[in-house]
Order: sequence, then C-alpha cells, then structure tokens
Amino acid sequence: MDLEQHLIELSETPGLSGHEAPIRDVIRRTWEPLADEFSADKLGSLIATRHGNGPEPRRRVLVTAHMDEIGLMVTQVEEGFLRITAVGGIDKRVLLAQPVIVHGVRPLPGLIGSRPPHVLGAGARKGYPDFDDLVVDTGLPARQLEKLVPVGAPVTFDQRAIALGDGLVTGKALDNRASVAAVTQILANLQGRTHRWDVLAAATVQEETGLAGGHTVAWFTRPDLAVVIDTGWAIGVGVTEDKGFKLGGGPTLVIGPNAHPKLFDMMRELAAQLEMDVHPEPAARHSGTEGWAIQVSRDGVPCAILSIPIRNMHSPVEIVSLRDIERVARLVAEFIVTLDDTTLDKLALDAESSFKQGNRQ
Repeated sequence: MDLEQHLIELSETPGLSGHEAPIRDVIRRTWEPLADEFSADKLGSLIATRHGNGPEPRRRVLVTAHMDEIGLMVTQVEEGFLRITAVGGIDKRVLLAQPVIVHGVRPLPGLIGSRPPHVLGAGARKGYPDFDDLVVDTGLPARQLEKLVPVGAPVTFDQRAIALGDGLVTGKALDNRASVAAVTQILANLQGRTHRWDVLAAATVQEETGLAGGHTVAWFTRPDLAVVIDTGWAIGVGVTEDKGFKLGGGPTLVIGPNAHPKLFDMMRELAAQLEMDVHPEPAARHSGTEGWAIQVSRDGVPCAILSIPIRNMHSPVEIVSLRDIERVARLVAEFIVTLDDTTLDKLALDAESSFKQGNRQ
C-alpha cells in the first residue's frame, strides 16, 4: 500500500462532522480487500471486520479512528454572500482568505472574505474578525446562490495535500485522517497473519462535535477491549517539549483515567520489544478523544489510546509524519496478534480480582 498517496486522498476528501458520506465511501473502497465483512451503525460509523481463528464465540477488539473533520456551515444567504458558523473547533485566525467548497445542490468553489482593513477602525485592525464579520464569496449572483445553497449546507476547506520533505505530509483534516490511514495500514499488516480475536476496525462519525460516533459504535459492536487512535500536539511554534511531541519521533500512549492502566503497560512493553519509541502522554482528566465515550459503554470497555503528533492542529495546514503513522500501525497489529484467551484475565483490576476471590470463599 502506498501510505502517502492514501493519506493524501483521505485528506482531500470532504467529510464534515455530520456529513461524512464522501469520506466513508473512500474508506470503504480502500478497506474492501482487507476485511471479511462490513457493517454500519445508525449514525453512519463504518465497521470493517476481520475474523479471528479462535473458537466461537470469539473475543472482539475494536480499533477506532474518527473520520469526520472540522469545517463550517451556512447560516444565511445574504445579498450574494454566505454567512457561516463553525462546525467543531475552528480557529478563526486561519479563516480569512481561505479557499472553500460549499456543498450545496452542487459543489461550489468559494473564498472566505471580510471587510478590507482600509474601512476598519483602529481598534478592529488589531484583532481577528469574528464570524459575524466573515462571508463566503462564490462570485454568483444572489438569486442563483439562493437556489443552489440552502441554509445548513456544509462548507469544507479546499486544501490540496502536499508531500513535504523527510516523510512529512501537510493538508486539512489530518486530525483525524492520519489515524484512519493508520487503521488501513493495520488491516494491511494483518494480511497473511493469524489472530485469535475478531478485529473490528471502525471509522467513526461526529467526534469533533461531541464524540457521538464513539458512543454508538461501542454499543453496536460490544467489544471486549478497544484501541483508540487519534492525534495530538507536535512540537512547533508555541508548542514546546512540555506540551508536545516530536514529529517523526514516535506516537504517544495516553496514561490517565480514560486509559486502562494494564493496557497501557501491555502496549508499552510490546513497543519496547519492537524497539519502538512510544511516549507516555499524561491526561489527568478527559483525554479529548472518543476513548472516554467507548470506555463507559455498557459495563465498561478497557481502552488504550494512541496519539499521532501533528503540527498546526485544527487548521487547513496540519502536518504529520508518515513514520509515526507506520509505527502506530505496526504496534497495534502486533498487539492484536498477541491477544489470546488469557488477555482479559490479565487486565482484571485488583479490586475486581479481590471481589471474585471473595465470592469463591
């Protein structure tokens, strides 16, 4: 598999949170030769299943990466311009002059504009424009625009993904298409290998607007444990070593309430055996990933959370290292191969073990 080209296609395909159909079609087409069967929950998360060779009923490991992206939504058609609002965590500093695609009756190219600085007061020139000051300009006359663009139409960034030097790729939506690419590589790495557990690879929806896909996919698949793959901060301008991690220096492994401590230990020990750098990432409260949603499904799902460092997060020019994607894929594929009938017993927490022992007496 050409990982670079796969990532570029994922990045450039639209899939605003709540409107993931285009990116879901691309992912399904790519996963088709790598999986035994497909299913989807009622929100639209895609699940590809690879059957294990253990006796039925087999244990199930869920591997997730959300496929939705941040973007914009049309709130009003006004005098030939489109008023917009944010879908997900948009940084308004990067919006001005961005090329976009308005997904109306047909896709329309547009640009985000605002009032020129010459007509602004001295105070307004010092800050960034608010959403009320921004419009999308498609160049079309008002009557035609009203017919083509309904209120609520999604707007995505029209950004070409580019391969940079030293194995880096830049583009939009690498949060979290980089992780989707990692899941694809995991499925590819498992080809020709045996694993006892069923593998459920999920591309989930609506993470950026409330972890919705994480909630529903966990209920739908009923996994015995889960591996959540997302992105985190890479060291860059304003992000120092105490807040971020080096691009190309290896993925991070979350440690904190959303991550099962014994799964953390298993993953870290396996990475050491593979001579792979994996960096602990403390998350003392909410991890900011759908790990929380999956963790509290039903009576609880043990979760491991891996993050791929990216630079310029939540902007149209995010940057990721292909090496980090490959390392995540290798680690998770090797972890899946190790799963056996004793794994869940090894994950039992001390309080749970004590409770079981007390019942036997």
